[in-house]
Amino acid sequence: MNGELPPVTQGRIVGLSAGYLGLQITFGIESASLSRVYQGFGAGIEDLALLWLAGPVSGLLVQPVIGRLSDRTWTRFGRRRPWMLGSGAIATAALTGIAFAPSLVWAIAMIWLLEISMNALNAPYRALVGDTLPEQQHGRGFAMQTVFIGVGAFLGAMVPNALSIAGMPNVVAEGSTPVSVRLAFLAAATCLAISVVGTVLKVREYSKEDYARFGIRLTDQQVDEREAGRTSADWLVNLLAYRRIAAMQFFAWAALYLLWVYATPVVAQGAFAAISVEDPRYGDGADWVGVMFATYNGVAGLFAFILPRLFEKFGVSRVHAAALLAGSVGFAGAALAGTPLLLLVCAGLIGIAYASMLSAPFVMASRIARQGEAGGAIGLMNVFIVVPQLVMGLGIGALVRIFLSGNPSGTLLIAGIFCFLAAVITATGARRAAN
Repeated sequence: MNGELPPVTQGRIVGLSAGYLGLQITFGIESASLSRVYQGFGAGIEDLALLWLAGPVSGLLVQPVIGRLSDRTWTRFGRRRPWMLGSGAIATAALTGIAFAPSLVWAIAMIWLLEISMNALNAPYRALVGDTLPEQQHGRGFAMQTVFIGVGAFLGAMVPNALSIAGMPNVVAEGSTPVSVRLAFLAAATCLAISVVGTVLKVREYSKEDYARFGIRLTDQQVDEREAGRTSADWLVNLLAYRRIAAMQFFAWAALYLLWVYATPVVAQGAFAAISVEDPRYGDGADWVGVMFATYNGVAGLFAFILPRLFEKFGVSRVHAAALLAGSVGFAGAALAGTPLLLLVCAGLIGIAYASMLSAPFVMASRIARQGEAGGAIGLMNVFIVVPQLVMGLGIGALVRIFLSGNPSGTLLIAGIFCFLAAVITATGARRAAN
């Protein structure tokens, strides 16, 4: 009756977070293979960024809605688990549909379905930490989720290349997806289904009666018109307060989006000299992109362990500016690299920037947010991540067609420039803070 949930064992925290492994294996496979799927069905270079919009659009619209709906769901089977089971089933079906897609239209439809269901699945997974752990264990809970996010993304990005090494064909036949990529999506479906079912069966959610027994008063969700108006006004004021973070995030995440979209054609045509998607060298280059993505995720996971100490010693803004500068070299280098080994070096530099992008801006935002407004700050940060992806998705295709003559390598040079601008904005803020 002390108003706190009871502490749980480390084993339960691991079990609570293990489901993220399946989600991130799926994300790793998708991010390393999506452009490959689209190009296999005949999509042009200038169309790729637009076709990738399913992820950011779904993230902006679906997660807040499902998160709010699951807040208000109370059933005998739990609060979050019904949403997780339903979303997981749809995502598994969508992954299977991608594996057997007969056409570009079908693949696009299945990928939209996958992104919607994955975002619907992510929101309840995140909420489980706050639902089932006491406040003093929230840090451990989210940190453990981060561990599984990194491990899953690393494994997922490696799957297509591992299947190719095992002898599965990785060459695109006209109007189809390589066998290795099809099997990778089926592997993602299997891992995701196991993760979701495992979480649903093993995680215990508290009921309203349980919360009452612990002395916890659930927040009233009703908001009157005056409160809604005040919240909207505060949100606009917050936009001004966070303007430097918004600008910094815009250029950093625009750069990362360009990497996700164009790494496959850039690497296949550049370092592997592929002349078409049917060229066997294209398959080898696309597989190597998976290795690159696994590398930057792995480096990000390792670098994240030392970031807190660097922040304390040198300051968050200075460290973030340096990390973004390393990333700018990595993005531009990937556009020019002529060997697979050099591409891995570039991926490592991008991983340093990525680790800082996932932590430093949130630290900066938490220092701006007033007491009790952390939730609003996180909401704004999600907007700052999604909007640059939407802008790139809607606009970069025309730039590729008109100014780059369909040559994708220039997109990663642009990514390098964007990341450099993000570093300059961050460093400028650090100097102002010092003065």
